Amino acid sequence: MGVFSKIFGGNKTSQAEDADYIETILKHSEDAPLGVSDQNVIYAGYNELGGYYYLQTYVIGRLNTKTKTGATLLVDGEGYNLSLKSDMDEIESDPVDIFKGNATRIDFEIEKDTVEKIKRSTIKSITLNIKKNTFVFKPIPKIKEENEQ
Repeated sequence: MGVFSKIFGGNKTSQAEDADYIETILKHSEDAPLGVSDQNVIYAGYNELGGYYYLQTYVIGRLNTKTKTGATLLVDGEGYNLSLKSDMDEIESDPVDIFKGNATRIDFEIEKDTVEKIKRSTIKSITLNIKKNTFVFKPIPKIKEENEQ
């Protein structure tokens, strides 16, 4: 196995390196993230335009993608499960030099009553499916506790 990693550059990162990377992203942000995965942080906000509601997400981290097939977002919460499809099929990551990573904006169309359901304190996990990749985000316990008080 050692020969293959030398030839192909086996660039697996350790959990400690991933944790440091996530910590760096969190330190540079003033906003509270919706969740974190091994190498990415997801931020979200709502917007209304012409009577349509959107969940605007930004994934900051190692995700580097360019697709014309869109994405899906699965939100698993306490008492609800949501499946949202991206508003646009074309999605592309932009480089962010500060983090040596990327920022990927993805908007999801959402119903007004669904907006009311999603609260940080009730989210168990968020799964982003893009291309053939799956990213599972978990809420940060510290932030979840602060919002419940």
